Amino acid sequence: MELRTAYRFEVEAYNKLVDTDDRREGVVAFNEKRPAVFKGR
Repeated sequence: MELRTAYRFEVEAYNKLVDTDDRREGVVAFNEKRPAVFKGR
């Protein structure tokens, strides 16, 4: 895969996940220095 194509793929994947509860949980857990509890949402 060319680098430009890979960057596009990464941006599309990020945009699909940015508003999920699991992403927010991951960020909060990281900041609180605890394991994240993901629920698939």
